Amino acid sequence: MMSNDLPEGLPLHSCVLKEQINGEVSLTFSIPSDHIDSKNVQIGDHIVLKDLDAIFRAFFIVDEQETHSDTFTRQFYAEDLGVNELNDEIVTDIRPQNTNAETALSRILKHTIWKVGQVDNLGINSMNVYYESVMSGVKKMLQTWGGELRFRVTMNSQNQITGRYVDLLSQLGRRTGKRFEYGKDLTNVERVVDIKMIKTALFGRGKGVEDENGTGFGRRLNFADVEWSQERGDPCDKPLHQEWIGDPESLGIWGHVSPDGSKRHRFDVFTSEEETDAEKLLQKTWERLHEIKQPMITYKMDVIDLEQVSAQEYKHEAIRLGDSVFVIDRKFSVDVQLEARIIELERDLISPENTKVTLGNVLGDIGSYVKELQDELKKKVSIGDPIGWLEGARDIENIEFERSGAYVYMNDVDGLLTTNRPKGNIDHPPDAAVQIKSAGVRIANSLKPDGSFDWKTFMTAGGMIADNITSGKIRTNDVEIGDDDGKVLISRGSVIIKGGELEVYSTPNATDTGVMIKGNKISTNFVKNPEFLFQPNGEVDWYLHSGVKYDTSKKVTVDCSENMNFVGVSQYLDISHEKATFQALFKTNQIGGSTPKRARIVLYNFDENGNQLESRTQVEEFSIYQENLLLTMSVVFPKGTVRCKLWVQVELKKNVEKGMELLWVKGNYDDIVTQQQMSMYPRDVYNVDSVPEIQIFRASVDHSGLAANVYRNCGRIQFDKPFSPPEETGSVSVLLTPSESKSVDYHASAYNIDRTGFNLFIRTFTAIPAGTLEVSGLAYRAGYMANIGLSI
Repeated sequence: MMSNDLPEGLPLHSCVLKEQINGEVSLTFSIPSDHIDSKNVQIGDHIVLKDLDAIFRAFFIVDEQETHSDTFTRQFYAEDLGVNELNDEIVTDIRPQNTNAETALSRILKHTIWKVGQVDNLGINSMNVYYESVMSGVKKMLQTWGGELRFRVTMNSQNQITGRYVDLLSQLGRRTGKRFEYGKDLTNVERVVDIKMIKTALFGRGKGVEDENGTGFGRRLNFADVEWSQERGDPCDKPLHQEWIGDPESLGIWGHVSPDGSKRHRFDVFTSEEETDAEKLLQKTWERLHEIKQPMITYKMDVIDLEQVSAQEYKHEAIRLGDSVFVIDRKFSVDVQLEARIIELERDLISPENTKVTLGNVLGDIGSYVKELQDELKKKVSIGDPIGWLEGARDIENIEFERSGAYVYMNDVDGLLTTNRPKGNIDHPPDAAVQIKSAGVRIANSLKPDGSFDWKTFMTAGGMIADNITSGKIRTNDVEIGDDDGKVLISRGSVIIKGGELEVYSTPNATDTGVMIKGNKISTNFVKNPEFLFQPNGEVDWYLHSGVKYDTSKKVTVDCSENMNFVGVSQYLDISHEKATFQALFKTNQIGGSTPKRARIVLYNFDENGNQLESRTQVEEFSIYQENLLLTMSVVFPKGTVRCKLWVQVELKKNVEKGMELLWVKGNYDDIVTQQQMSMYPRDVYNVDSVPEIQIFRASVDHSGLAANVYRNCGRIQFDKPFSPPEETGSVSVLLTPSESKSVDYHASAYNIDRTGFNLFIRTFTAIPAGTLEVSGLAYRAGYMANIGLSI
């Protein structure tokens, strides 16, 4: 394996992934030729790369160069495996007619080892592929249906390719708001203007017209008999009997100049092999002319791939082939401020600062771009936080703002009213407005069915109402969020809490079991009413025993006496994990002086049949004149514990009213879910309510030696604690992973799974000498409250 992270791996001196939209996809890398594993890399090998989106990309090594200078280096060039293999497959005669892209692609790939992957809806079309390579047929599909191509593979745990897939997407990438700015992540810009391919007029040719006898095809279809008129709403004028369509504006700018000073069209021919409708042929020809009537402008840039520098901190700076991005370079002779698509990406996987980006399909210049990014904006984002997305969003709004109209009206009825079009425009009435009156400001960007403004954004002395707020830093000590049902949806992105933790409760008064997330650890406080914020109720949470009071200041106090024993509060708890930590904070009345004061936590444990198990106790004494005591008790519950009674008590042998105070009590399960376990945890992809349960375990299998290709039942494995009954939640699933050095020699699987356990089966790949096999396991259930089924 080639890796710069593994101590004994074959190191990579360089590794560059080059991608073009519907063009070259290649991997160029170099290795030391004097490394012991260098001989294992040869021309004809397959190379599989896991990209930044966790997609496996396969390549075929087609070229090698070896150099000897100060170092001994072998450099390899590998092309996309899909292109390499499909260029060597032939399609004899396939004629997909009036069908979608997915059907056509499946017919082209039918006799290959490649399968149809993700195919977007690209409409209905027709084409022919006749004694050509499969790759040629795929390229014809791109010309006919459009779309953008991607090859990918799947892998198993033995690093073997298990599937080959061809994806045909309507468009790679997305509009991200990502900004390349000189001085941040843009180090060099080259602007290339190419007019060689400009055409100002096109002849259109369709499918050959069938002869009168129906025995063959003659001349191709044209659109001479179709007329266009701008007065009837067509894009331009095209008289009858004219076999070409031209663009007058483009002619005036780019046409050839005649001796008399007039302009002559730059002509070319557009052919749509399967088009049989003259009007559709004219429309397709016009659309093609629109693509080539202007210079081809590309921007070649050297950039720093910030995502590779730090994927966590700069995840929002990710760039992908096909993304629409902004480029800002105010150091150019003329300010470069534009939005364009990434049509080529040359990503340096070893040195991210050497990544190269080519932009094409310029979507528009930002001529009215606001040049100063005010310091006030940066103050809204804490120092060190990435602000690229926020600046991008602000830039877009500035562009739209400056393009909008401004018609101002001021009177006693409207106050100050600004609209995007004149109020008296009957054909095109204004549909956006800002109004200022003594009550505040309101904004509308659409009309109601009755023609009045649909005011949706309000700013008044009482606050702000809006459908959407984009912001940097918001500082507040009280946030109330949620719809009428109390639900909050985060559809994209993530929530980051720095230097703190997150507590979540399902009840408004936080009396239920809460979940706490801190760092890479999730734990849960399962003590009810832990801070005594609500009147204790023995049937729900705390039972107050003799001498314990709860006053109007929400304090739990204990009256002490010379002959007292331990006195306090108790509650019953359901136990769902083998380890927990309890904490209680006590406060003493200093009138007690040097009299000994003690606090304790007692757990009485019970199994599912109500039988009492071994109890747990921890006692701690206050130091002399110590006011506060935090008592911490870590406990491993006796096996089989499902319920316990928690006692929290104090003792002060002196006659003192309210001599002791109990501030709070918390109980947290230890390491309920760690970050590593979460990566294995099943996700609720159906967005329905679920009641998840999870258990982690390890099994050891002693054996006297196993032959190769043996399938053996190792016996029944019992869960530490049974899962909930099946009629209440979904079925139990088990994931098993072989451990230790023999993990590649066998496979572990679970059969006859129920809520109590499963049968462990071992299948060997090679002979294994006598010893012990270690198997790690995760059993889980995500109990869905909705029925979801699939019929095959």
